[in-house]
Amino acid sequence: MAMNTAAMRRRPPCRNFGGDARSQELASRMVARGRAISALQADLLADIAEFDRAEGWRGDGAVSMVAWVTEECRVSAATARQWVRAAARLGALPGLAEGLASGQLPLDLVAPLAEVATEESDATLASAAEHWSVKQAGELVEWHKAELESAAGADGAAAREYEFRSLRFNDARQTMWMAFTKDDYAEAKAAVKSFMDSGGSGVDGVGVTDPVGYIPFDQRLYDALMDLFRVGGVPKRGTSSRPTVVVHAPLSLLMGSKGAGVAAIQGVGPISAGVARRLACDADITFSVERADGSILDQGRARRDPTTAQRIEIARRDKGCRFPGCCFADFTHVHHVTHWVKGGQTNQDNLITLCGRHHRAVHELGWKMKGSADDVMTFRSPHGREMTSVPSPTWRGARVPLRR
Repeated sequence: MAMNTAAMRRRPPCRNFGGDARSQELASRMVARGRAISALQADLLADIAEFDRAEGWRGDGAVSMVAWVTEECRVSAATARQWVRAAARLGALPGLAEGLASGQLPLDLVAPLAEVATEESDATLASAAEHWSVKQAGELVEWHKAELESAAGADGAAAREYEFRSLRFNDARQTMWMAFTKDDYAEAKAAVKSFMDSGGSGVDGVGVTDPVGYIPFDQRLYDALMDLFRVGGVPKRGTSSRPTVVVHAPLSLLMGSKGAGVAAIQGVGPISAGVARRLACDADITFSVERADGSILDQGRARRDPTTAQRIEIARRDKGCRFPGCCFADFTHVHHVTHWVKGGQTNQDNLITLCGRHHRAVHELGWKMKGSADDVMTFRSPHGREMTSVPSPTWRGARVPLRR
């Protein structure tokens, strides 16, 4: 029987790979070389900053430092812009600069943080960022920009999103391209995911279930969307099948206070106060009084399954699977770090989000976890390699202040 090697390659059993001496050597060497590259990039940025201050690029006929770097270093304009902007900012940010020079922080993580860091927040950011992924750093930057816009009472981003909403068909390639507003995107995604999770309509015998797990996720989404079209589209508002979109918003912001914080659609990101108030007009609203660490939701040993409120808050904290390097955010499970049968409690710091594959890895394939889900979690492979994971830096319990 022929084996579907492409499908199997996407789901390698963790304990069967990477345990040999050569793989361990390669892994250690790649990490060391990655850090060496970061150190070289720190030197490069220092040179760029000095050359730019002296406007040395004018002597070579370039119109800007970005143009000079693009031509002389043979990189894309996007890479050149990143280098030049980061070089200009890092001179006043010794914490982030040292993190890059030591190899602890890669440039792809330092560059966006340098855009929003201040001299006061520099050291705190550099320390916290040692556990962040590049995606998490981007989330923090987006959140900070939303905070500034909220404090200024601006609502321009939402207006621009609505102005540029569009749907385009390409008949030659049989493709569709859409630019959503954030709230419409969240509603459309929730509808398709909900339809897929329920098994779809089964129109024409297609369905969208995949019990074995070998149909790629994007193809399952495609099947769900086509089933929705065939049965007449997404259910209208007011029906019991309306998709669920979770929005977190401070009460003071909904009541109209300027600079009262940031509203966000779970899984999508910050939205303006105006969009949050519009969504609240016909939504089911749940009010909650919360402690910063979320412990008011703790259940102890009173129940095994997390409550709905706990699941919402954990999704807000983790933003998808917490396994290091995993970007899967859909159809995840809430897992007890210390198992229930071993005395584990149904408390927020003992509950963590894992996708199906990594949930199986910690139950069946020898991976171990330790730490607090509200703080640093350490994952140890069957071969002894350790990696860490932390909550989203935009979660209120982990948020780093970027401005005084």
